[in-house]
Formats: sequence, structure tokens, C-alpha cells
Amino acid sequence: MIPAIPRAVLNQAATLYPFVSTSAGNVKTYGTAVSLSSIAMFPAKQNAMTSLGEMKNDLYFMVFDSANSLPAGTTFKMKDKIVFGSVNLEVRKATPQPDLTTGLTHHWELNLVALG
Repeated sequence: MIPAIPRAVLNQAATLYPFVSTSAGNVKTYGTAVSLSSIAMFPAKQNAMTSLGEMKNDLYFMVFDSANSLPAGTTFKMKDKIVFGSVNLEVRKATPQPDLTTGLTHHWELNLVALG
């Protein structure tokens, strides 16, 4: 079993708004706000091309530990909205990283872009 990410590293908080749908007018609808605590946010400078050929620039890389981050059991998906301080971000990529000994999710890695 891989040890949990230390709480000393997970010293930030944010708010998650789960993506629900996009209307015909391209207006996104989000679910109820979820306060995230004991997370890690790192500034990022990574460019990625979307499937439609649009360039996206990651602003942050977020880590949510399955053992130490709260609320426990939180999952993420593309297009979820994350508010970090006063910055509105969108999940470009959500990757669950497994514990190779148990097969359970050890932590989540999120690539975040400016919400647009």
C-alpha cells in the first residue's frame, strides 16, 4: 500500500461545482457547491490541444488525496468548475491515480484551465 500524501503538502482549499450539462445556448449548468479542503494546488504552464483543435493553457495542477483530502469519496470529471481563491477554473483532465497494490484510487490529479 502506498502511503497517503502528507497533510503538510495538502494545505489549500477550493470549491468544486460538479458539471451537469450545457444548454443549447452554450450555458453550462453546475450542481451544488462542495467545499474541498486539504488539497494541493500548483501553478502550471502546460499547453494542450483539445479534440476540436483548440489550444488550452493549464493554469493549475491540483492534487486530491483519497485518504487525507476532504470530503472523502469525492470524484472529478472534465468540465467540473473549481474556484480557487478568486480564480474560476475548469477541469480539462481528471486522472485517478491507483494504488498499485490495492487497485483503489490513491489520489486524483487535475489539470485546470481558465473557465471560459
